Amino acid sequence: MKMVRALEEFSDRSVPIILAAGCFDGLHIGHRAVIQVAIDRAHACGGEAWVFTFDPHPAKVLSPKHAPPLIFTPGQQARHLMDMGIAGCILQPFTLDFMKQEPTAFFDSLCTNIPQLAGLSVGADWSFGKNRAGTPALLTKLCEARNLFFSALPAVCWKGERVSSTRIRKAIQLGHSADVLGMLGQPAATIGTVVHGKQMGRGLGYPTANIDPENDMLPPRGIYAAQLRVGHHLHNAAAYIGHRGTFHENEPQVLEVHLIDEQDIDLYGQQVEVSYLEYIRSDQVFDDAEQLKVQIKADLTAIRAILG
Repeated sequence: MKMVRALEEFSDRSVPIILAAGCFDGLHIGHRAVIQVAIDRAHACGGEAWVFTFDPHPAKVLSPKHAPPLIFTPGQQARHLMDMGIAGCILQPFTLDFMKQEPTAFFDSLCTNIPQLAGLSVGADWSFGKNRAGTPALLTKLCEARNLFFSALPAVCWKGERVSSTRIRKAIQLGHSADVLGMLGQPAATIGTVVHGKQMGRGLGYPTANIDPENDMLPPRGIYAAQLRVGHHLHNAAAYIGHRGTFHENEPQVLEVHLIDEQDIDLYGQQVEVSYLEYIRSDQVFDDAEQLKVQIKADLTAIRAILG
């Protein structure tokens, strides 16, 4: 997948371009529906489907102190877009000056910098430009004037309510794995690098990989049935988020993963991704290591049953 760091850097293509535009934090099922419209249209006209989005997220510019944590890192977002079949992504720098553009000026810039633009796909609630005056109704007129395909897809619902990144963030923070899966279309996941830890898990007979996370947010503290992605391979795992209170007080929060029935994989220095499939229990403090070992054994039994 091609990555373009600004609209002005888009290079000419020899085929029609169908553009899906939006913020796409998390690539939830509503976002994917908008993007799939672009993919389907591109296939129908022999073109390419591209995504137009922003870096940083507009909220980080407009209200940095109150900006929400992002669900995906840029790397996770890029991988999922590529898996969907997107040919390229334009990461438009979001600045206050860019925000102040008149909607028609932004649309003209799209058409100028992407001469092969053949269509746009957005969500029905998407707006852009100065005073958010760029609405789907305006885009309908602008695209009709240039004979471009246009789609403004209605919101996708989950449990009777509109799916949104805000709802998904709340579900992740509450540990509601089923709701996250339903709205995101996949489990919540953390990407990070495996670093050296204190080898406490190995001393208990359950070696763990300590992960330095890159994501803005983690699920609640506790034990999870999980999968660990290493390159293109998935491994069944138990994940722990917590402070290791049985051994230390006031220790910084850690993310540890124990590979189930696999012990001979060297993960140090590798970038991995942890997917949280099901919440098992909360983080607990035990009287001693022996009590913790008994609980770990019970946790692994439960996780094996979930993971099959």
